[in-house]
Amino acid sequence: MKKLTLGLLVASSLFGCASTAIMVKSDAVSAQPVLPVTVDGKFGGFGDEGSFKVAELYNGRFTRDSNKSSYFGVMGSTQGSMMAELDSKDGKHWKLQCSGKESNLSLASLGLSSKAKPFKCDITEDGQSVGTYEITAEHSLMGASKESGFVSVNGVKIQLAAVKKAQGSAFETGQPLGYSFTIDGKEVAATQTNGSISIQMLPELTDSQRDTVVVGSIASALSWRPENREDD
Repeated sequence: MKKLTLGLLVASSLFGCASTAIMVKSDAVSAQPVLPVTVDGKFGGFGDEGSFKVAELYNGRFTRDSNKSSYFGVMGSTQGSMMAELDSKDGKHWKLQCSGKESNLSLASLGLSSKAKPFKCDITEDGQSVGTYEITAEHSLMGASKESGFVSVNGVKIQLAAVKKAQGSAFETGQPLGYSFTIDGKEVAATQTNGSISIQMLPELTDSQRDTVVVGSIASALSWRPENREDD
């Protein structure tokens, strides 16, 4: 097992990148105030553990890991995991325990098949189970993938999907620029992860919905998911 060299998602959202491509989002969400997410991690970057703050409204800490194993250069697997604690200004406390795994079959550097299990988080509040985060990558024959799922906290369920298209661009990137959150097909929030992390939400969201978006944003932005990787 060895530590992965992380791909664009981690490199851009965690260390900063020359690219400042902004994810596509609805006009309504784009018009909302930006909630910055700042991170203080090991060695001045995000690294494998650290603390974070969402504006002055939430704060927390995280630890994470991503590893790869290979068998005879033909079969292999990658695993990603994260644990995060998140506290709200009004006294709520959540804990996220997340993990995912991807297996692949290759021959002469040619990928023959790839199978990813959903990256899932068990969400607890004060020791009681209150929800789930789940996102799954679906790979096409051309190698591109779509990532979608949901986050549910205390009965509030919001759909989410990775956004790989930048504003003003006709093409998608290989890795997510951010994540879109929707309710009944309407985008209600967006979390940018390229360059820096920030959250925008529609003002009509309830406090519980806002909490759910923030929990989902942390799970999306700080995870080391197996499918978002760059081989050593």
